[in-house]
Amino acid sequence: MKKLFFITLGLITLISCDNNLGIVKYDDPKTDAIGTVFEYVSNEDNSYLEEIFSKDMFMVNPVNDTLYYDNFLSGIENMYDLFDDIKFDTADGNATGEVLETNYYTNGQVWSHIWSSFEATGKYTGEKVSFPFHIAYKWDGDKIIEEYQFFDMTTFKNEEQAKIESLNN
Repeated sequence: MKKLFFITLGLITLISCDNNLGIVKYDDPKTDAIGTVFEYVSNEDNSYLEEIFSKDMFMVNPVNDTLYYDNFLSGIENMYDLFDDIKFDTADGNATGEVLETNYYTNGQVWSHIWSSFEATGKYTGEKVSFPFHIAYKWDGDKIIEEYQFFDMTTFKNEEQAKIESLNN
């Protein structure tokens, strides 16, 4: 009887601790869309970004600056001016490349995430650069409404400074 009591108590505990707050998907249209964003950025083409990002979107960069749609796209264009051969790690199944996922929460929110590495050559320094990053995207229907970036901005600051110095010479 004592054994049955503990088994029942264990089952009740397991069932009551089931806090399924959502599901994670790796092969759905929203996750695929994030992969497509990075394909287009690698090709220095904003056309897909102009479609998938809501005109009401905002982005918060790693130093907590908030940019809205037009300034966000201008920032991407500036990145194209600063770097050549922009690439991102690709998933290789061994958790050493990028990871893309979309979280569908029971409260209705949908967030996609990418963990990857930015690789490029600075146009003004000539340096090959590589650094890890994480970006989170909040969806509103089929449009991205918010973006939050997490990475060290040193590479961008150094290349921007080299650009300013080249323009002053």
